[in-house]
Amino acid sequence: MSDAYEQIRINIEDVWKTAFSTIFGTAISHVMQQGDCNAPGTFQRLMTWIFRKYLGVFVHVYLDDIFVFSRTIGEHEEHLRLVFDRLREQRLYLSRAKLDLYSARMDCLGHLIDDRGLHADSDKMTKIRDWPPMQSKDEVLRFLGLVQYLAHFMPDLSAFTSPLEAIGKNGQPFYWWPLHQTCLDRIKDMACKAPILKPIDPDLDEPIWVVTDASVCGIGAVYGQGPDWRTCRPAGFMSKKFTSAQRSYPTYEQEALAMIEALLKWEDHLIGRKFRIATDHEALLAMGQVKRDTRSGCLIRWDEFLSRYDYEIEHVPGSENKVADCLSRYFENDPPDILRPVQDYVNADVRLDPGLEDIVDVRKAEIEQLVEEVALRALREVVEDRENEAAELLPTVPPPMTSDEEAITVGDALQAGPPLHPIVLGEDGFLSAVRQGYANDPTFSKIMDKPSAYPSFEVHDGLLYVTTRFDHKVMCVPVGLLHKRSLRELVIDHAHTTLGHLGAQKTAEYARRWYWWPRMTKDIERFCVSCSACQMSKTSNAMPTGLLHSMPIPLYPWQSVGMDFVGPFPDANGYNYMLVVICRLTSMVHLIPCRVTDSAATVADYYLKEVVRLHGLPESIVSDRDSKFTSVFWKEVHRLLGTKLLMSTSFHPQTDGASKRSIRNVAQILRTMVSPSQTDWVNHVSMVEFAINSSVNSSTGFAPFELNYGYMPRMAAWDQGTSKFPGVQAFADRARMKLAQAHDAILQSRVGMAYHANQRRAEEIAPFAVGDKVYLSTKNLTLPKTRARKLAPKFIGPYKVLRASPEVSSYTLELPDELVKRRVHPTFHAALLRPHHESDDTIFPGREAQKFYDFGMPDEQEWLVDEITGHRWTTKSIEFLVHWSAGEHTWEPLAHCDELRALDDYLALMGVEDWRALPRIARAEAPLRRSRR
Repeated sequence: MSDAYEQIRINIEDVWKTAFSTIFGTAISHVMQQGDCNAPGTFQRLMTWIFRKYLGVFVHVYLDDIFVFSRTIGEHEEHLRLVFDRLREQRLYLSRAKLDLYSARMDCLGHLIDDRGLHADSDKMTKIRDWPPMQSKDEVLRFLGLVQYLAHFMPDLSAFTSPLEAIGKNGQPFYWWPLHQTCLDRIKDMACKAPILKPIDPDLDEPIWVVTDASVCGIGAVYGQGPDWRTCRPAGFMSKKFTSAQRSYPTYEQEALAMIEALLKWEDHLIGRKFRIATDHEALLAMGQVKRDTRSGCLIRWDEFLSRYDYEIEHVPGSENKVADCLSRYFENDPPDILRPVQDYVNADVRLDPGLEDIVDVRKAEIEQLVEEVALRALREVVEDRENEAAELLPTVPPPMTSDEEAITVGDALQAGPPLHPIVLGEDGFLSAVRQGYANDPTFSKIMDKPSAYPSFEVHDGLLYVTTRFDHKVMCVPVGLLHKRSLRELVIDHAHTTLGHLGAQKTAEYARRWYWWPRMTKDIERFCVSCSACQMSKTSNAMPTGLLHSMPIPLYPWQSVGMDFVGPFPDANGYNYMLVVICRLTSMVHLIPCRVTDSAATVADYYLKEVVRLHGLPESIVSDRDSKFTSVFWKEVHRLLGTKLLMSTSFHPQTDGASKRSIRNVAQILRTMVSPSQTDWVNHVSMVEFAINSSVNSSTGFAPFELNYGYMPRMAAWDQGTSKFPGVQAFADRARMKLAQAHDAILQSRVGMAYHANQRRAEEIAPFAVGDKVYLSTKNLTLPKTRARKLAPKFIGPYKVLRASPEVSSYTLELPDELVKRRVHPTFHAALLRPHHESDDTIFPGREAQKFYDFGMPDEQEWLVDEITGHRWTTKSIEFLVHWSAGEHTWEPLAHCDELRALDDYLALMGVEDWRALPRIARAEAPLRRSRR
């Protein structure tokens, strides 16, 4: 649900109890908030009461997570409707971003659930998936020790570990070749794909193990279940890094931290259960047995925490504890000055001592720095995820400084006065360029000539500072260049990048803390508007561009038809799909059962037998870009028949709205009439078609039958008496009932199209013109399998507009080769485009203003066959000329083409049903092409 707690009102008489202090004064909340007393219990009781009739039947609820499970798609849609109705009645709202419909596998409380049972979340394999390249033989041996522990869950592992085992043998120097990196990548892929992790099973009569270890750089742990700690089935892995202060802790405390950090991470799985802890530090066996008055405060706290668990500590040889030892050295090669996310650091000592009473001063300083880092990252996430008025009130937090930057800033403050921004200090020659730039700046040169005449300005070490209205001194940045880039652009770029590409307002607030120049806010706005990363990555909150335009109205019935498929349906009488053909003038439809495996030739045969024989040939057919409608056979047939094919623009089904609306109505009507097994849908198709054609259309005001034939066909009467033959009576009753059900369903399915859609669309005030550059939305593009859509840019480009049709809001783009090879059609609706804002070279010279998104080359096995264009006979068999989607032509044997749909299309074009009937073309007569191999 969306902001679930905030959807619950607080009793008016209790609102005063919610008072809390803010920088603007005391505030109260009229809705429930995180942290309110008994808030989880209250919300759970509400959800249980709302879904009390459905719990355990097809719904499970845990706080704001609602899980709906069903046996069939039709049943699932009915269950979803019931759930949505209950939420609508209670005025509770779901989050569209968190909605996951028709999912075969679902994340539930840290586990994955599907029809085969419960599985561990693959995110728990993060440490193995992100393992860095090796830099020494010892690192290779440690990693091999880790994967050997998992070997019995990963078949064929030895084929990839053998090259790694050979590194550095026989006194040879260490080399890391591409072959070794390939083996490492394959091992990581196998580890993440294989069913290695298994959740703890409380009903299994096997002990639970937590194996821990600490090294000079961090800690590592693994927990699982099995008869022995060496062979237990893992349920999770953990690696965390020591801070510089923690690296100075005694070995005993480091090993204890490893154990406590593991228990904190897996507390929800271990609390209330008996388990064993395996460690190679023998001194931990005496933990909790030392007299209380001889221990430090932190050890006492750790003992109190451990007392919550039912555990036994077992000492194991360090040479055998390879898995935890390898995980503890995960961060061994980190540079000294790198700052990782706070969750990568060991923080058990702070979590058990929130008052920092027994924490050394050096560790306290580290904690303050990490807190600043957390605040900044939290700000980024909140502002990016919730771009609303409340987010605009959040203050901007500067990033933490590394120790080197802090030392430079402090030293500079002692000598030069006001502080400088720490990040720009890293630019070589920045301050020198600023000092030199004052002489050529039209504004600051006058001030530098006589600074005493300007009381708001002062000079320190050759740098000009101005005092703001908040009595804060900031440095003045003149017009000038550094490494062919504008000094002011460097400042804006650093601020904009540091804030994670937030908007111009946030960037200006951040940059003005340290710098100032005339028209600074305007320059920042221009920079942010023309930022390529922002234009490609940020979601647009504006209404979609381009109104819906009605297609030309036909002059007579069946002059123009719309066509599309609906399905899949359960197999019934050999059919599992339906072809919908609609007259675009009268809205009369024909519903034709078909199969998903039908070729373009078969679909054309359906069309001739069921539509053309009744109404003749239309002048045009409007359809989407289904593979059957874009096939060579389909295009060639209609070229010969004199029918024009009108295809929708890429990823814009509203082009053929009438057909789409009819399909939606057909599916909705069938849903109300079929049996629970859904295998009788074919039996209802004829009555559904009759009911649609005899019902008054909301657009025309007439029934399609009236407009097509001039009269209404006679319908079944209800008062014609009864028959003495039971079979005849039952058949007539069923026919009348089916027709009545279909009419009732039609009355419920009347909807509008263009009017309602245009309420949420923006008119093209400034339509794109030929030659303009635009960005293309990626929401409909297929990304490489290894890339997450959430991390991919929202738009790519910019691409030049080659042809513009603003009257129908469609535009043809000059796409790059990688999109052309992926068979992306170049014509798009305006709603999928975003204008490109060019960078102003006069203000930001030398700026990299364009970024290209690399889709990557498809793997060999992912190459797609475009079509088969020829054949030739050999002495023993036949070969076919294959045109690949990548653009190449190769001769392939029959064994490679036998299962291809392209072969069926080629046979249909040649007028034969079997390849043996193809004309004999000898090898010498066939055209020669370069082989892909």
